[in-house]
Amino acid sequence: MSEADSHRPAGVPEPPPGPSPEPAPRAWWHPRRLLRGRVRPAAAAALAGVLLGVAGTAWQTGTGPFRDDRKCWGALDDGDLEGYFRDPAEVVAHETSVQYRSLDGYSGLCRLSTRRGAVTVNVHRLDLRYDGFGRWGDEYLAPRLVPMGGGLLGMASDTRAWLALPEGCVGRPSLAQGPTVVDIDTGWTVQSSDVDEKERAVLTRMVVKLVNRILDQEGCSGTVVDPADRLPAADDGLTSERPGAVCRVKGLTLPAQHKDGNGTNSDKSGKGGKSSENGKSGGGDGEAAPRVWITPGDGPVRTCDRTRLGYTELRLMTVSDPRLAALFERSRDAYGTRLTSSRGRGSLSDRDGVFLARCQTGDVAFVARTLTLTSSQPVRALFPRYVEAEAARAGCGTLRVTAGTSGGD
Repeated sequence: MSEADSHRPAGVPEPPPGPSPEPAPRAWWHPRRLLRGRVRPAAAAALAGVLLGVAGTAWQTGTGPFRDDRKCWGALDDGDLEGYFRDPAEVVAHETSVQYRSLDGYSGLCRLSTRRGAVTVNVHRLDLRYDGFGRWGDEYLAPRLVPMGGGLLGMASDTRAWLALPEGCVGRPSLAQGPTVVDIDTGWTVQSSDVDEKERAVLTRMVVKLVNRILDQEGCSGTVVDPADRLPAADDGLTSERPGAVCRVKGLTLPAQHKDGNGTNSDKSGKGGKSSENGKSGGGDGEAAPRVWITPGDGPVRTCDRTRLGYTELRLMTVSDPRLAALFERSRDAYGTRLTSSRGRGSLSDRDGVFLARCQTGDVAFVARTLTLTSSQPVRALFPRYVEAEAARAGCGTLRVTAGTSGGD
């Protein structure tokens, strides 16, 4: 007895056996009736053609399963963005194509926007519009950024990143121009908090993918290897310089008349006063000693910012890559006091100084800036000695810098 029979009520007879019911006739439009005989191969081919046509249209328009959400010239997908944006699906990209113009070089712009903010990607050549004393130099050569290393001309932090296109692809810049770079600006400018290494790695990978995409579009061979996992730690700005070593340059002292907290690096003997390891004043007039931020490693630029209460009082830079040193060519003779040497020249004022030296590796730029208005400016007395002290480390040998007659600033 089957399981079905076991549940049949008692007294209900089994249905008599009979012939199986005839299947219902197929409608005239049933696929099997349409595809009988010689019509079947033709209809199948027509149906396949329709499907291929629909798929081709979807692929061309980027809809359906063929939708491509990569942004910024097809370089960045949601996986690249999720480390910086909470929801990459909400990111909207507005971009102009990367183009080459004979006068301006490569240029292009991509803006990644959400309701909470935006990230801007810019492709451009560093030229007179991107003077080293302008906004680009202030933000992208700051000591918060670390060099990428591995032969790459680029730097990164958790708020900015930039990378130069290889010269073998886009050509070598002239002496009056800098390289073509891709840079990323998150819109945030942070001076005193620790660098978020995860977000720094995200920006590094993004800028590398953007550069590789441009190289691919231009038909260039080779790719840039992602350096995000080997970036050095950024300076925490907590360690003050030792006495007699402004910006940790041995033998460099501030002029005696320059008031600097509790006397660090500023006494007449040149030995300096006591400095605390956490950057706070240990006495004197109670004024907080400066915090010192310095670019780590041996990169294309060594920038030192001496800050006090969140404001940069003094910036000293050694730009050892000739392609970046070209950014300061415009300011070399801009100031009233002339600086000369057997292998270079520059100029100087109370607030700024630029000196370009001819070295074995190419031109090296030495730069000093005072970014705040204080009663005593150390640049005029400090800068020539800074050039001489840094020259040996930068591969320029021994330099003797002489200041000429001031002709007004």
